[in-house]
Amino acid sequence: MIDIGCNYIIDENNQNTYDKAYEYLAKNRYIQVIKFPGKFCNKQELVYALNFAKKMNIKIDLHGLPGMEPRTHSKRMLNNIKWDELPLDMMQFIYKNRISTHIGAEMEEDIETSENILIENYKKIKEIFNKKYDINISFGGENQSGGYNIPLKEISPQTISKIWEMMDFGVFDISHAKLGSKDLNITYEEYLKNLTSKDKVKILHISGNIDETDKYKDRIDKHVLVNKKEIKDIIKTINEFPNLDLIDTEFAFNTKYSFEKELIIEVITLNMMSRKMNEDEIYKIYDILSKKLKNDISNIEEIIC
Repeated sequence: MIDIGCNYIIDENNQNTYDKAYEYLAKNRYIQVIKFPGKFCNKQELVYALNFAKKMNIKIDLHGLPGMEPRTHSKRMLNNIKWDELPLDMMQFIYKNRISTHIGAEMEEDIETSENILIENYKKIKEIFNKKYDINISFGGENQSGGYNIPLKEISPQTISKIWEMMDFGVFDISHAKLGSKDLNITYEEYLKNLTSKDKVKILHISGNIDETDKYKDRIDKHVLVNKKEIKDIIKTINEFPNLDLIDTEFAFNTKYSFEKELIIEVITLNMMSRKMNEDEIYKIYDILSKKLKNDISNIEEIIC
């Protein structure tokens, strides 16, 4: 059984504005998990996420911590985390006692020659969590995104596969891989074919890069609503990884509709994919939600029923 998760987002004023939509999704079991960070990776977002998880009795997929440098091979990865300020009961709500971050080295450093930094970070993060929370944390890595002039070796499927083998589990981001494929001058299908250690991958990240409104031209990895054109690739990708237990939508920036409406569309679409429903049926429900669901989601019960 694959669980569904989504970014837990607070608004630009650090308020939990969108909880009505999240509560509907959690109450009706469309999501079993929320993901932190959602957008800001700050303490306030973590506090809201933790309070929401407690209220709705769901879990948090921990993809970093406030102050954590999102690079597995960075000497600074753990240096700026204020461990004493983290909630003492946090780990009671963390999904499968896991934490993950991006596979990557410091700027102008080689990811192969800095392997010792990864090993040191791997040991240190486990020691800290064991001491503070008395749990054995699993540490996983996500494939880095293309499009940012990152060294090709760092975003290659061969490097990603090697690091997955060294870590406790892997995280695969479709948008990152598609952007990486362009940099590597290969197709997305070739990128998938060149991956090994696929059995280590537990989490799949979904977020769209097709912005029909041109609202986020300046964002390479856009984290917007999945477009219908992407559904076939997502279904294919789910089938590539035999041990997936969680699919997260990392949708963070709305374009076509309100944030709440786009969140509902994306999560319900992912639910149908995870249950391996007929592709035509997925397109049909996607269209119904897009056309009939109001921006304030006030008619959601009518639409879903």
